[in-house]
Amino acid sequence: MERFLPSWREGPAKRSLIGFLREVTRGREELPVEQRVAAFDLDGTLVCEKPRTVLAEFLLDQGASADADSVGRAGASGGHDVLRELGVVFAGRTVIDYDEVARGFLARAVHPRFGCSYPGLAYQPMLELMALLGALKFSVFMCTGSSRDFVRVMAESLFGLRREMIIGSEVRIESLGGALVRTAEPVPFDDGPGKTVHLWDRTGTQPLFAAGNSAGDIAMLRAARDGLVLRHDDEAREYAYDDREILAAAAIEQWTVVSMHRDFVKVWSRTR
Repeated sequence: MERFLPSWREGPAKRSLIGFLREVTRGREELPVEQRVAAFDLDGTLVCEKPRTVLAEFLLDQGASADADSVGRAGASGGHDVLRELGVVFAGRTVIDYDEVARGFLARAVHPRFGCSYPGLAYQPMLELMALLGALKFSVFMCTGSSRDFVRVMAESLFGLRREMIIGSEVRIESLGGALVRTAEPVPFDDGPGKTVHLWDRTGTQPLFAAGNSAGDIAMLRAARDGLVLRHDDEAREYAYDDREILAAAAIEQWTVVSMHRDFVKVWSRTR
């Protein structure tokens, strides 16, 4: 299994992950494939979320009424306001329109600090972990508070996940004249307890393994047998910020806390 994780430093976090995966996929404790379900948060767990999430940048790119500072604050507080405003911006447009606009944005937008595309700012060690889970016959789902249909645009090429494996927040979709059209009405957000509720609604399963980085992921990690919390503590290579609530929960629940500074040999999936 170690060969799947070349961007992980040897240490307690890597040993904990491999130990758990060996336990559930080999020997007397081996679980059947249908029970091997993994759920990952997106922003801050798989991709960079600072100084604003990629969805907040997409909203700004659409000429929304909100300014950069207010959009940034909305993104930092969970992004619900970003989703609501995007709902207004794209209300009445088809899902195909939304997909094409999102695809064009992701093809040309660059991060203000790192100067590379947003898909290039995925965390290489986390992509390796997802690949290892796939090799071990896990069904890997993304449970994100971000826009489901926006994330689906980059899901397969970046994460190796089919579109149906993305469970996220979105507006209500209507069928009008044979076309699927977006409304401005949000459906219940995929955040907090909503993450595992929506995973169950869509798949009839709960996660065996879950990974997150913020308070909105606590319920999802508690539903799993084993959890990973990514700690952002590398100001030089990424950013340094702690979510004290999930770190406190990790100490109680004995989840694996991964230090970006200590445990990642390489941070980004691509170089600039």
